[in-house]
Amino acid sequence: MRQPFHLIDSLANGYTAIYRQPLAILFSIGISAYLWLGSAINLTLPEYSANHLLSQSLGTLHAVDARALLVVTNLIPALTPGANVDTLPPPIFLEARAFVAAVCGLNLAALALSSWFLATLRHVVFRERGSLRSMFRHTTQLTVRLGIVFVIIGGAIAPLLIMSGLLAVAVPTALPLIFTGWIALALIGLVALGFTPEVIAIYRCGPLLAIRRSLHFARQRWLAIATFLAVCAVIEVGFGAIWRALASQPGWLMPALVGHAWISSGLRAARLAFYRSHAATLAPLSP
Repeated sequence: MRQPFHLIDSLANGYTAIYRQPLAILFSIGISAYLWLGSAINLTLPEYSANHLLSQSLGTLHAVDARALLVVTNLIPALTPGANVDTLPPPIFLEARAFVAAVCGLNLAALALSSWFLATLRHVVFRERGSLRSMFRHTTQLTVRLGIVFVIIGGAIAPLLIMSGLLAVAVPTALPLIFTGWIALALIGLVALGFTPEVIAIYRCGPLLAIRRSLHFARQRWLAIATFLAVCAVIEVGFGAIWRALASQPGWLMPALVGHAWISSGLRAARLAFYRSHAATLAPLSP
């Protein structure tokens, strides 16, 4: 028998949860405000390597904002400034060691805040009442377990990145094919492993079991998951363009950040409701 998508109900439950606890959008507002009002953190190259091959290979990193790299562990919806925004503060340039330390520090902070955000959404969506101590304990568990998940996934991706880099250097004409392959791999990963954080937040299980549950969910509900994620992406990207254009106008930054936080945080809460609505109908996980 065909299973329902539970899409509309999940979206409704997500936004109802945000309506009950609007303070949950402060996470998104805070991180978005930091990206708009804080200085970019860029890598500075040594002067002696100005014409060196290494400088050419690192030329792209020279313009990369270290704050953009926190996307690795960040699960909080953030409104990033567009490339044509000219009201941002001047960037900060760091040496390679300090740049790497900044990237690591930002990712650790993003991981802790994302865990707190997920724990908050769980309490709101499930209408739970807990003490500050239980919230801190749940957030700490989420931080550790999500960190292990990122390490596991990063360890699996690292060899593929190295092989892709070597192949791109050896066969430059294969670069479009490599790029397409990584896009396909990312889309498959979003469906197969995308609900791992929600599984950990809901069941408070270990990282390996959470990955298994997410894969099990994807095998049985791949069409429902793909449909749900596509709808969420259309909503978030569409509204994101509107909020970004509004934020670029004088005096409209904060209203745009609040609007984006409301829409995107509701979608994150809907993910929890979406998984919960399907969890009861899934076949038992094989040992």
